[in-house]
Amino acid sequence: MLNLNVMLQKDFDELMKMEVQNYADEKVKAGTWTKEESLQKSKEAFQQLLPDGLQTTHHFLLSLSNPETNDVVGYFWYHFDESHPQKEAFIYNFLIFEPYRGQGFGRRALESLEKHVKQQGVKKLSLHVFAHNKRAIHLYQQAMYDVTDINMSKYIG
Repeated sequence: MLNLNVMLQKDFDELMKMEVQNYADEKVKAGTWTKEESLQKSKEAFQQLLPDGLQTTHHFLLSLSNPETNDVVGYFWYHFDESHPQKEAFIYNFLIFEPYRGQGFGRRALESLEKHVKQQGVKKLSLHVFAHNKRAIHLYQQAMYDVTDINMSKYIG
């Protein structure tokens, strides 16, 4: 298990700079956005989802730390509204920082989050993963996540 802590403002500010760029890059890689428009669209998406930053209602940003060393190894961002009829939470983002990848922290993080959200009354966890992110897909499959929707594209021109 990993420790889940409410993210500090300084960590949130640093993370948002990185994640806005990462999301823009992922959308370009997926073929959803052009490089020229990607950064602006990414900024707009984050502003729409987190208009009040860390204080945005029903959004939870948690730092993940290794209990043996207290090192912050990654973070979760999820949304949960207790009034959701299926008691479903949606993971907007989950990241294990590069130096900690391949050491089991991803699996431990998911286990820790599941335990944490159960205490909030969550019955179902959902997420989105880009098709080109094979490592994440493998992790989610090992953690028993099921595919619920598939978007497909074909370039024809």
